[in-house]
Amino acid sequence: MKNVRIPALAATLALPLAAMAEPQNNDHALEGVENGDVIWDITLSKPAQLTGQMGVIRETYHDLQENGIEPRMVLAFHGRNVHFLTEDLESVPLEEVDQVEQFNQALDKLLALDGVRVEACAIATRVYGADRGAIRDDVEVVGNTYVSNIGYTQKGYSIIGIR
Repeated sequence: MKNVRIPALAATLALPLAAMAEPQNNDHALEGVENGDVIWDITLSKPAQLTGQMGVIRETYHDLQENGIEPRMVLAFHGRNVHFLTEDLESVPLEEVDQVEQFNQALDKLLALDGVRVEACAIATRVYGADRGAIRDDVEVVGNTYVSNIGYTQKGYSIIGIR
């Protein structure tokens, strides 16, 4: 029975690789699109999953570029995740510190891209007790990221929720 499981497992693991090997496109969706503006509404507060999402956002940025669309992206954080944006990780549970550091490394890669900015919600820093003064220098603390969502959508940005 073990011999049957191993080939089946190998085939299952190879499926995502086979899909990646096939040409992928979004031609139909991007037909006539010139605007690559998006605000990522981020409430997810699990650092390992956030790290993965930062990778997907970076891939999305590059996919837009490869399709001739110049991306402009705002990552708007609100919720307990504002603790992950501080220089001082004392408020982060010890078992999450390594994951939060990995998240910040992934965030650094995004911030290095042209047209990417990060906002943290002042309401969330207050409600969740994050030290507003310890928020990373490259993150702008705004009054209310819901107001940011409204403003950016009025400017033509799409909203994508990360929950």
